[in-house]
Amino acid sequence: MQLSKNARQHFNKDLTFNLNFLVMSKNSLLHQYKKDVTELTKRAKHLNLSNHNIKKIFDECFKEIEDNDKKQRSYHSIFSLILKITLLIVIFCLILYVLLNVHQPTSSIVLRNVQGLIYPGLKLVRFLAVPILKQFPSLTHLYDESCLVENPYFYVSDMECWPCEDVHTIVDLTDFDNYSLYQSGIPYVVKTNQKPVSFYELKFLYSKKKEILDKNADRIRSTNSRIKSLDSLFNQELEVLGHTHISWRINRMLPAQIIRSLFPRPYIVPERSGQSVERFIMIDEVNAEGYSFPNTECSYVFVIQSSGERTIILKPSKECGNACRTVSIILKPSFVLWYNWWYWRPMSFPSQNASKVSITYISSYC
Repeated sequence: MQLSKNARQHFNKDLTFNLNFLVMSKNSLLHQYKKDVTELTKRAKHLNLSNHNIKKIFDECFKEIEDNDKKQRSYHSIFSLILKITLLIVIFCLILYVLLNVHQPTSSIVLRNVQGLIYPGLKLVRFLAVPILKQFPSLTHLYDESCLVENPYFYVSDMECWPCEDVHTIVDLTDFDNYSLYQSGIPYVVKTNQKPVSFYELKFLYSKKKEILDKNADRIRSTNSRIKSLDSLFNQELEVLGHTHISWRINRMLPAQIIRSLFPRPYIVPERSGQSVERFIMIDEVNAEGYSFPNTECSYVFVIQSSGERTIILKPSKECGNACRTVSIILKPSFVLWYNWWYWRPMSFPSQNASKVSITYISSYC
């Protein structure tokens, strides 16, 4: 479509105006630049600087501007290179994914040839990791982790919630003969022959096995900034009316065996069950604030209250939040609470009648 004569005239007029404006702007900037250079030169001569020194100063300034410009271009080129490499990697991964998951002949060929390289490849990775582990020995703790990164958005959309639908309270099944109820999914408590374990008994055990526990079970979390390790924990006196909460995590076999001498397996746990190595000892002063229980490796969880009292609130999991209701119980010494974390998310709160430091032991089995 052709423009009319008036339209062409207006367009040419606007274009001419813009070009003239650019030329004028460039000329005005150049004029201002010359004026500033002349003014700086006059000031420099007023300060008794020679022409050689003035030229040297200008050269240094121009060199600094050029260096900054080179740095900016270098950063831009590096960023462009990284972007291109990332894009190529993404495209390569997409092509590889399609070939391995869609094209069956390619998938069969790759799997047949890669299987023989798995063991040598892992052996090479282990060999390369040795100097890194020597430099950062704390990384060896990752070897004992069953899960390095937990998915906070995990959700079972079609989970059946019948084990918690009709639960209105946490029942006491002490000396109950029907053992089928013990594994039904309904939360309950039982009184056992668990001997009371005080903070001082934990302290005595630590003094006997200090080297092993410091090396293999030093995972301490505390609301008290002064308590950052087992040594700092057991080298001070806990206050009866304090607010400190300490979580001691154990996930290695040797310290687990040592701790089990104070917390034997309760009779409600089947002998043939696979008990998790991971366990927690919660140490709470009387007024320690509420907190959520940690997620355990196995779904069947038992909580031994060995000293003091805590109010335990079982909230339904988000999958069963609409079908089940919240229940609670005051967990007293020698009582064991059992629940299944598929259906319940426990929280621990201070008890009004408590007068001693609380020691709570948490373990699980599959």
